Amino acid sequence: MSTQAKTPMEMPGSRGPETRSVEDQLAEFRLDLDTLKTSNKSWVKTWGVYLGMLGALIAVPKGVLDLATQLWQRPNTSVEIQEISMYHIPGMAPAESVKLQLVIRNEGNLDDVLLANGVSLTVGGQLVQLSDKDFGLFEDGKAVDASLVVPRNASRGYELQITFNPRERELAATPGPHKVELRFLGDRQNAYSASVCFPLQPSDVHDMFQSSDYWHQTVIAQLAQCPGQG
Repeated sequence: MSTQAKTPMEMPGSRGPETRSVEDQLAEFRLDLDTLKTSNKSWVKTWGVYLGMLGALIAVPKGVLDLATQLWQRPNTSVEIQEISMYHIPGMAPAESVKLQLVIRNEGNLDDVLLANGVSLTVGGQLVQLSDKDFGLFEDGKAVDASLVVPRNASRGYELQITFNPRERELAATPGPHKVELRFLGDRQNAYSASVCFPLQPSDVHDMFQSSDYWHQTVIAQLAQCPGQG
């Protein structure tokens, strides 16, 4: 038998690791660095788009809110009595008077116009409507018309001055709890009112309606709230 020579077969990976030059390694490092830079730029661009979309989503409620505000314009008016002052001034006709310091606010987005709609006095359960000539509105000491323009997002101070005719004076000069209420009608027929309650003792009635001396008393409205007021 003839003997055949066997040629050894080379298996993949049977060779030892090739030695890479420093230049090759530096070139590969530069390639990886360039790839990383490109990847970072792409990431920044992608997240820039995402952030823009997020900003748009956040801006939507504000836009809707602005639109609703434009479509639904209305005044938001309130009338508040801050204090009430009572006077007896000998030599004046009439000698007795009452002054109420008011603040009218409009926190809405539309101007309002208020029309004075009467003042009433209640003493001991008996109510009387004051006549138009027995009360007046003043701003900075000057009489104003019965209609008041209240600009949007603004507040104004007024003084309501009250005097009494003989019938009203007789009721006001009764000791006991007193209530003064004023009413306004708004531009859209909205009704506004404010009231203040305070007691008059017999000594107060004497000083205000019977004495020949000057007399003055001021009551803070927060201390003169009517029953049921917050």
